Amino acid sequence: MDRRAFGAGEVLFRKGDPADELIYVARGELRMAEIGERVGPGALLGEIGLFSPAKQRTQTLVCETDGELYRMSEEMIYRLYYQNPKLGFYLVRLVAQRLLRDVQRLDGKPAPV
Repeated sequence: MDRRAFGAGEVLFRKGDPADELIYVARGELRMAEIGERVGPGALLGEIGLFSPAKQRTQTLVCETDGELYRMSEEMIYRLYYQNPKLGFYLVRLVAQRLLRDVQRLDGKPAPV
C-alpha cells in the first residue's frame, strides 16, 4: 500500500470522481460530506465506488484533522484477493453492510450496529 499524509480541510475526493483505489485510515478523522458521517483509524473507504460498474465515488471525503492513510489500487486488491480469498468475502460483506445502512437511512430506520 502507498502511504499518504493528509491535512485538515483537504478534500481527498468528491462525489462523482473516478474511483480507482481503496483507502485505509491509519490516523486522523475524515467526514463523508453528503451524509455527515465521521470515520477514523481502522476505517476502509472507497469500496462501493471501486466495485460499482460506473467506478465513481459515491461520497465526498473531507479531512477533519491531520492524519495518515494508506491507498490500495484496484490491481493491488486483486493480487491480495488471490493470495487471501477471505479478503473478497470481507469486501462483499462491507459493501452489503453499507448499502443496507444507506437503505435504512433513506427509510428513516436506525442503522444496525
